[in-house]
Amino acid sequence: MRIGIVCYPTYGGSGVVATELGLALAAKGHQIHFITYKRPVRLTHYQENVFFHEVNTEEYPF
Repeated sequence: MRIGIVCYPTYGGSGVVATELGLALAAKGHQIHFITYKRPVRLTHYQENVFFHEVNTEEYPF
């Protein structure tokens, strides 16, 4: 299965859980695409079936 995961790439909470979930699914043979504004902190080395797509974010005025 091809799965896209959109997450925060920072330490803590949901970003870590999303990355670990994606890595576990990739180890089972699924193709995982992380879509975020920088590489997730837990995505430190090459793993088969894991892809990273960097997107630009908009700056909103206060």
